[in-house]
Formats: sequence, structure tokens, C-alpha cells
Amino acid sequence: MCDNVKAKAKYNTWIRIYKLLIFWVISLTLLLVTVLPVHLFLRVFSGIIALPFIYISFILSYSIYQFAAIGGNYQSKIHDLLVAKVNGDGDGKGRILDIGTGSGSLIIKLAKTLPKSILTGIDYWGENWEYSKAQCQQNAKIEGVSDRIIFLKANAAELPFKDDEFAIIVSCLTFHEVKTRKNKTEVIKEALRVLKPGGEFVFLDLFMDRKIFGDEKELLNDLKKHVATVKNYKLAEEMKFPKLLLNKKVLGNATILSGRK
Repeated sequence: MCDNVKAKAKYNTWIRIYKLLIFWVISLTLLLVTVLPVHLFLRVFSGIIALPFIYISFILSYSIYQFAAIGGNYQSKIHDLLVAKVNGDGDGKGRILDIGTGSGSLIIKLAKTLPKSILTGIDYWGENWEYSKAQCQQNAKIEGVSDRIIFLKANAAELPFKDDEFAIIVSCLTFHEVKTRKNKTEVIKEALRVLKPGGEFVFLDLFMDRKIFGDEKELLNDLKKHVATVKNYKLAEEMKFPKLLLNKKVLGNATILSGRK
């Protein structure tokens, strides 16, 4: 029997499994203390402390399922939405940059949508992430677009490109993860630095989270000094999500910023 099963691209979800396991281990350990023959105060205290860890563990587990292809496939659906926001004017031959490419899902969708484009995907691919450059290259090869995509390990806060290099820049839930720059607005400006005048950007992040990006209106006013146009769209108003995914710890603060330099 001939087995010519085609390899399938593997796109990990944004949520790290090891992080989920840590929360579940803590949750179960605290629950175990509640049934041990120890002082009543300690058992009650452990039970109370366990509640937020159980809640977070449940939210993370549910989110992983909904983002994955075997669940709601919302990670892919969000990437489809971002691709749809890209106009791709002209002959589509411009250079495209994906900041925080992860396992390559978004940039590969763009490559398929704009078949004349040349694309670059950058990511830090740290040890704490379940992505890798090799995985991106493998996925691009499986999807038949590896000849038009370059993957580079780079820091989003210090992009290894000259000013005005790219016609289109996209980024999905990356800016808030950059640890090397406390002011996340500066990370956004670094992305805009390498976008050519008239070039297009589509960014999705937790822009409504004041603890990360400050006041959203102030953020928009600041960015308007560096771009010709910018619009913001609440992700929850652009597509329907299960209520739990709109938790503030997941996508409740997610907004799309798009426009031209």
C-alpha cells in the first residue's frame, strides 16, 4: 500500500503550554493541601489561594482550545481578518514585513494572498516560546511559499533594517511581549520607521490595556505624528468571539490599528 500522505503545517497557538502546566500544577498542589491532615487554617487558606489559579488555568485551557485548529480555530480566523485588512495596492510586488511571526501562520497567509510579494518574518523565538525559525521554514515549504519568505531572528525593538524598506508591515499580538523596551509605543514607532512613505500597516495588539500602552487616545495622537492616517477597530466588533475569549486577560483589550505612513 502506497503512503503518500502530504505533510501538514503545524501552527502553535499563542498561549504557551508550559505556562498552562505551571498554573495547573500550582492549582492542584494547593487543592491537595486542602485535603491533607494539616491545620484547618492552612487548608482553608490553600483553598482560597487556589481559586484564582484554577480560574486562570481554566481560561488558558479554554483559550488554547478555541485558538487551535481542533477547536474554534480563532487564531487562523484572526489572521484571516488581518490579511483582509491589507489592501495590497498596485502590482503586489512590494516587500512585506511580519513582526513577531511566531510559527508563520500570518505571513504564509499573506504570501498566498499576494503571490508577487517578497516577505520577511522576524521573531525573537526565545526559549520560553514554542515556536522556532526552523518550524516557520518548514511550514512555508509545506505551504509552497518558502521561495518568497525570509525568516530572521531579530528584536522588534531594534529592527535590523534601514528606514523606509517595506511597503506593508503587519504584526499580531507582539508589541506587548517585547521585554527589551519598557515603552511599548516606542516599539510601534520602530516598526513604522522601516515602513516606506505611503506604505501600509496593520497591527493587532492589546492597545486598550492602559497598563501596557497607556491611554489609547494618547497613543493614537502620538502615532498620528508619524503616519498620514491611522484607524482603530476593536477586535470584538470586527468578528464574533465566545464570551470567555473576550476576557481582559485574553482578547478583551485587543484592537487593530491600520493606516498609511
